[in-house]
Amino acid sequence: MRQLTTTAILSGMIVFGLASVADAKGDFRVFIEESVTEDISNEVDEADEARVDFGLAISAALIKKDVPVLVVTDRTKSDWTIRSVSTVKEQTTGRAIVSGLFGGGGDKFEGTFQVIDNETAAILYAYNVQKNNFQSAAEAFAKHFQNDFLNKGEMRATRQARK
Repeated sequence: MRQLTTTAILSGMIVFGLASVADAKGDFRVFIEESVTEDISNEVDEADEARVDFGLAISAALIKKDVPVLVVTDRTKSDWTIRSVSTVKEQTTGRAIVSGLFGGGGDKFEGTFQVIDNETAAILYAYNVQKNNFQSAAEAFAKHFQNDFLNKGEMRATRQARK
């Protein structure tokens, strides 16, 4: 199931990404480091552990949310690097039953993000999120990255001057 979801995200990136390349003339170029989500559930065998490249979800979310950056696959051609660490803790069967009776619960996904300037190695923006799945976490990062960083103060002026 997770492999199918990752494939769907990648396909969406390709379709939406082609349309957004033409609009990205003055936008900052970002490279997204590959990031494997670690499953920290108690019942998971390491051999059975499903690994998701969270970087793909971040790329898809940036494109879906129309964040004014251009995602590139070559680090040397980027202005910034987005680095993330993520974990998922899947709900156990017993906890699912209790949650069903009393509400709440569910899988817990946590992601921590850093946007790093490639020239100075300075951390420009950092964000932490807890959601029920990796797609929601990636989309929350994209939304806050745009609203809380790119569209505020000096960064907004810098972006407009680049166009």
